[in-house]
Amino acid sequence: MTDARKFNDEIVEPTLAEFDADFSCLRRAFLAVTVLDALAAQIYEQAVEHNINPFDLLGWHRCGDPSDPNDSTFRHRIAESCSGFGVIRDVAKANKHSVLTRGNPKVKRSEQIVSQPKAYGLGRFGEGRFGGVSQVIVKLDGGEEIYLEHQILEAHDTLLNLIDLLEQRLA
Repeated sequence: MTDARKFNDEIVEPTLAEFDADFSCLRRAFLAVTVLDALAAQIYEQAVEHNINPFDLLGWHRCGDPSDPNDSTFRHRIAESCSGFGVIRDVAKANKHSVLTRGNPKVKRSEQIVSQPKAYGLGRFGEGRFGGVSQVIVKLDGGEEIYLEHQILEAHDTLLNLIDLLEQRLA
């Protein structure tokens, strides 16, 4: 079992399960976002530790120095291929810094993440929990509202795929 897999199994999975059980809780949502963002760092660091260029896991070979201690470019590249991780990364940064002023984040302020009910007829069919109950919503600049739960699931799937690729390289 790799360090990233162990982190996923012992930290990420239980945290996501807690959020799933209480999907209207901002505290649990913020914790889920934080551990997913940290999982990307775990993947990056483990690859570097084993002399694997982490960018190769993304199929992006043009640059990326595996000796570079900064994983920001790695996270940026994940966000380019997985919009869910892009939202997760921006929410994590907004929670940490309160307001994002650099780049072009989808989420610029921590208060763009709210827990609120969605009334019937709002949103697209098949999205969100049934019954108009409170859920954690991300209000993007431009007025679009998305369910954080969907972004978390998409980002987690992407990160699990990267762990699988890393473990294949280590085998």
